[in-house]
Amino acid sequence: MTEELNARRDVFSPDTASTRLHQALRTRMCEGDFTPGEVISIRRIAAEYGTSAMPAREALRWLVTEGALVFSDSRKIIVPKLSRERFQEVLYARKNLETEVSRRAFGHITAPDVDELVRIDEQINGAIAQGDIVRYMRGNYQFHFLIYRLSQSCVLLPLIEILWLQYGPSMRYICTRWGASSIADDHHRDVTEALRQGDQEGFCRAIAADIEQGMMLLN
Repeated sequence: MTEELNARRDVFSPDTASTRLHQALRTRMCEGDFTPGEVISIRRIAAEYGTSAMPAREALRWLVTEGALVFSDSRKIIVPKLSRERFQEVLYARKNLETEVSRRAFGHITAPDVDELVRIDEQINGAIAQGDIVRYMRGNYQFHFLIYRLSQSCVLLPLIEILWLQYGPSMRYICTRWGASSIADDHHRDVTEALRQGDQEGFCRAIAADIEQGMMLLN
């Protein structure tokens, strides 16, 4: 379902090696596959995806313009380290934008969508129980963006994606540092229960509370 929604969003984008690679790397950034301070080389990305250097270079430069990566010098590209204050700002922006986009998505969420959210949440809980931070991050991204893409927002959704590009690596670092127990009490069940009950306000409150949990990890 996530791939289908991505395809729908990118329907007007040219289907080139660089755009496909850019989208794949964007998803990995949001899912926390890269860590703050990590060096990302053109040669490494080209080898991982079986492309020439040109698409890899274009995709990485695109991510630099989006703020997901930075040049540390003329040759080295790294995943930026967010300060505590910057990370708090990202979470503040996420809370406001994602609560609003969830409100817009509410009327488009069907019973099969809720079933899919429950299935993803079960996988997330299994990942937390096993201390599998990578699988948790991937599931958390899938859970939230299944909801957000159903809003069909052409303005808010791209802004949220930019925030997640910055959020993913830093959240991965925090979760790795504090362990799975730090994320055990998410609000995903509150989200799906509110959807089952048709409670829009409760649904939006649960989304906001889930994001606030990230703020609490900084205390």
